[in-house]
Amino acid sequence: VIHSCEGNYAGCWGWLKNPAAGASAHYVVNESGSEVTQLVRESNRAWHVSAAYNCNYAGGSQCNKQGVSTNNFSVGIEHAGFASQTSWSNGIIEKSAKLTCNITQRQGVVRDRNHIVSHGQLQPYNRTDPGKNWPWSHYIDRVRAHCGAGGGGGGGGTPTSAIIIDSNNANNNQSVARLELAGAWQATTGTPGYYGSGYYFANTAGTSAPATFWFHLPAAGSKTIEAWWTAGANRASAAPFIAFNAAGNEVGRRSVNQRGSGSQWVTLGTYNFSAGWNKVQLSRWTTSGDVVVADAVRVR
Repeated sequence: VIHSCEGNYAGCWGWLKNPAAGASAHYVVNESGSEVTQLVRESNRAWHVSAAYNCNYAGGSQCNKQGVSTNNFSVGIEHAGFASQTSWSNGIIEKSAKLTCNITQRQGVVRDRNHIVSHGQLQPYNRTDPGKNWPWSHYIDRVRAHCGAGGGGGGGGTPTSAIIIDSNNANNNQSVARLELAGAWQATTGTPGYYGSGYYFANTAGTSAPATFWFHLPAAGSKTIEAWWTAGANRASAAPFIAFNAAGNEVGRRSVNQRGSGSQWVTLGTYNFSAGWNKVQLSRWTTSGDVVVADAVRVR
């Protein structure tokens, strides 16, 4: 959660470390970006948002946390300055973006505007920080650039060497990860507990018409493949995931029961992939009358 201090750096961290403040933040970044102070460990809760989480303010993401204190599952970063200022220094943006990148890697946070958010976005009735002139598009681009990889995690920790292919290509670094759909897939946020900012579903049918999760490897190697989906009674009990190497040869498959084990990483198998663009496909070719859910795949 991005904040502005409404004051200078020294006054900001000096006040926040005082118990009389009744508030706290995990980090404070100074005006030039030359210094960061950590006040609270990321594993501990800081009191930086005085609002219960409302997923409608975050693009419908993580609605399974609706009504929970935002402080229970967020990291707060204060920035020296004011919500009313007309610009922010390149130094503070770069330092903050690097810090946010590191946090997303440690905590498995998707790198998009539904997961890297402003205080004013989550508490719009009485907060506006960091203000209308915070350069959001540039900032998210710089976070992603510092990470050198796509979307981060949506739930649970994500190994920094992992590749995550989200169902929303806006969350992916498309130089290494992208989703491709064939046939009639529908985007939705209907069932809470999805990864990232939503998922796709399609009716099962006597056709493959798959959701293809592409990932690029610089060298051949053995990789463990995991999938994330939202569970429900209308899901396929044998949704077929099929893995292929860069030559298009099948290297393994597993059918999973999407009626259970939702909102978590489920291991599909460990397979030998080649250098280049490999893929995992979720096929629709299984028992009719259900749906299959294409949410996210992790390669590690």
